[in-house]
Amino acid sequence: MGIKMYKLLVQGYEEDFTILYYFSTNYIDYFEFSFVGIEQEKYNKFLTDLEKHISPQPIYINMKLHNQQIDRGLYRKEVFTIKNANDFINRLYK
Repeated sequence: MGIKMYKLLVQGYEEDFTILYYFSTNYIDYFEFSFVGIEQEKYNKFLTDLEKHISPQPIYINMKLHNQQIDRGLYRKEVFTIKNANDFINRLYK
């Protein structure tokens, strides 16, 4: 399988957030994952998919929380070390 790019959209509040997960295989068209469950379950499914598609591209993140808006990229190897969705949100605040 080819390279898979990821984009995440984080919305809500620091304690009550939603993460929308998108992927692309051609650098142009992005499609939303159809993950279901609570945020931790969806985050776990994302990590599983991420592990299957190792590549050097960072994960692009657009965070629009009530008190902060950030666009950033995180390296995949760093995201692998964050197993908890709440810890992931806290990392974005750094």
